[in-house]
Amino acid sequence: MTKRLGGRYELQTVIGGGGMAIVYKAVDTLLDRTVAVKMLRAQYAGDEEFVNRFRQEAQSAARLSHPNIVNLYDVGMSDGEYYIVMEYVDGPTLKDLIRDRGPLPVHEALDITEQICDALAHAHDHRIIHRDVKPHNILITQRGQVKVTDFGIARAVTGNTITHHNDTSVLGSVHYFSPEQARGATVSAKSDIYSLGVVMYEMLTKKLPFSGDSPVSVALKHLREDFVEPRELNPLIPQSVENIILRCLVKSPDLRYADMRAVKADLLTALIHPNLPKFRVPSDAIDETISIPAVGGRMRATESEREDNDEESEEELTPPSRRRRVWRTLMWIGIVLAVLVVGVLSAYYIVMGIAQVPNVNLPNVVGQPQAKAVALIEKAGIPQTQIHVQDAFNSQQPKGYVYSQNPTGPQQVKETRDIQLYVSDGAHKIQVPDLAGMPADQAKSTLSSDGFSNVTDNTVQSVSVAVGDVVSSNPPANSMVTPNTHIVLNISQGAETQVPNVYGKTVAQATQILQNAHLAVGQVTQIQFAAPNGTIVKMFPYNPGDTVPAGTSIDLWVASNSAGNSPGNSTGNSTGGSTTNSTGASLDNLPPNTHVRPVTIKVADPSGNPVVVQIIKSDAVSQNEQVVSQTITSTSTWNITMYLTPNSQGEIQVYENGKLQQDYPVQY
Repeated sequence: MTKRLGGRYELQTVIGGGGMAIVYKAVDTLLDRTVAVKMLRAQYAGDEEFVNRFRQEAQSAARLSHPNIVNLYDVGMSDGEYYIVMEYVDGPTLKDLIRDRGPLPVHEALDITEQICDALAHAHDHRIIHRDVKPHNILITQRGQVKVTDFGIARAVTGNTITHHNDTSVLGSVHYFSPEQARGATVSAKSDIYSLGVVMYEMLTKKLPFSGDSPVSVALKHLREDFVEPRELNPLIPQSVENIILRCLVKSPDLRYADMRAVKADLLTALIHPNLPKFRVPSDAIDETISIPAVGGRMRATESEREDNDEESEEELTPPSRRRRVWRTLMWIGIVLAVLVVGVLSAYYIVMGIAQVPNVNLPNVVGQPQAKAVALIEKAGIPQTQIHVQDAFNSQQPKGYVYSQNPTGPQQVKETRDIQLYVSDGAHKIQVPDLAGMPADQAKSTLSSDGFSNVTDNTVQSVSVAVGDVVSSNPPANSMVTPNTHIVLNISQGAETQVPNVYGKTVAQATQILQNAHLAVGQVTQIQFAAPNGTIVKMFPYNPGDTVPAGTSIDLWVASNSAGNSPGNSTGNSTGGSTTNSTGASLDNLPPNTHVRPVTIKVADPSGNPVVVQIIKSDAVSQNEQVVSQTITSTSTWNITMYLTPNSQGEIQVYENGKLQQDYPVQY
């Protein structure tokens, strides 16, 4: 017989568990919904400490309400068994994802981390520290949404858990917890930041920063040892992303991020500015605390014990030994004074030398093409050897244009100053996945996981694709586009269509209309009829407006009489000469099989404020050609002529006030 709790929660299967509790998939028979039920293990039901911890989890979770945190529905006790009823998440844990697909792509790992940050920031706002942030406690829904669970719970001791030596309270899983947790020191929100850094490290390398033969050895490594830096294990990680991990994993809490929102701020810009200087911990910021109460044993003497030992040793020194010690002290004082004098003199001459270097007026070259930017800086008086250029993906400026400079301009700088220019390599592009035949929800989740955020759907008729599944996408599968590209999913609405009215149309016109309605032309019969010659006078077996299966054949009767010419017939003479496009440009010298396609671009400005519009096109004739650079104050339209060949794909990018707003792939 199926077990039921509280008269409404019907337990089904075990879906997880730990040393303290078991998690079941269950059905809430009152509300008819699937839930997860966490039950305290029977052996702990009589242990007041474990029951209190179980209640603590329920109380902590009840204070939180956030889309990235597993919701708590109910708590209770049935036949002496304590349980918590929570939201059921139909998806794997992040640990499963790393195990199956790790290392994860950078953009996917950043998206997951941003959602974890949102969840933990919400918890910290409510003065709740998770203390056990790890991939096992992070669930991923089928739509790619992150759900953090296990808030406020202190787990029972397992092989990978550290406990406090005084009260045996569990402080976290050893591979993911912070140095202060290893020491048994006060835990704060910055402890969760450290654990988040370990999770990022594992997502991007599929390895843990520290491992060992026992929990104690791993804890000691968190306290004292350095780890292999992520980029050594995965060179695809940008420096900006590694910097975030390194800053989260600083052993001193004071040198980590201030809070989760500060972490997310860097995550949001990491791919915009990927090539930042490497983050380094200040050399004077090494944590000197070496007492490790959480590990349980004395590893070495504390600072106070070492001082006591020094005093005892000093009492045993002989007078000659004391004299030698005094001379050594005086010698070191002399050396320090000499170094200080040399340093002061060196600094004086360096400062005087710098002061004599003339200043130049550094211009602001952001938004300029690279060649022009370099020329302007050279003209200001800075040699080209001091101008350093670095390319990076950027959606704010077209390819080849400067999107940032250091130092910024305009300002006065020394003519010996190095200038760093950051030049756009174009917007970062990713491949549109092949979604044909996939359910619409799953397709949208896939696009979201790949980094696409601007997705809409459009219903289309399809005979071969089931209702609700994707027929195709626009841009099509395997196209390389920017993440902000508008993706349209064509969703099958089934295999039925409505018969259009083709009375009075020619056979050619009727054929096109029927094909557009996903219907076929059946038998065409000539009939003597008092109507314009060649026009449709009868349809069979269906009439206009009837709903029929797509692909149905419609028979047509065509008027045949001697009253005159068929509708639409005309004659005329063509003249020789060069073929030209709408702008009059000769097409004689274009590549073979060139197809000319006009594209209309419209930019609307309902506010009436001035907008600087730049339009860049790439086709078989030119690459990254700026065809429009204009300031508008009202809605404007331009006709762009594209030259396409079977082996090339065109592209039009529209920038408004320097920001990429539209990105159109143009097919042959």
